[in-house]
Amino acid sequence: MTLRHAATIHRMAGARILLAEDEGIFARPLILALREGGHDVRWVRAVRELRAELPAFAPQVLLLDVSLDTDGLEFLQAIRFTELCPPAGVVVLADPGDIESRDRAHQLGAAAVVNKPVEEAPLLALIEELIGFL
Repeated sequence: MTLRHAATIHRMAGARILLAEDEGIFARPLILALREGGHDVRWVRAVRELRAELPAFAPQVLLLDVSLDTDGLEFLQAIRFTELCPPAGVVVLADPGDIESRDRAHQLGAAAVVNKPVEEAPLLALIEELIGFL
């Protein structure tokens, strides 16, 4: 089996994605779009839930809101060099005007920073790109 063939099979299977977003108005459309894209998605609304679900679900990608119930970027800093950090990376969800959080997310090694509200098609393309590197 060639590497290209293996990547195609992997994409067809979809990725395990953990969405950490405290606002349902942002989370629900993303969950629907990601599931329609063939991905296995779990949703948590607080850092406490995130700490429990991350090792249990072992996502390939974490979509992390900067604001959650505490500072989402503090959580990223805590996991970035551990086995809990998803192999395809952490995509940070931030308000477009929050330049400080966006810069900090990049400094902490986020795979990408995406504007809220999230446009679904570009997010799906980004996830495909990230899992293509696995």
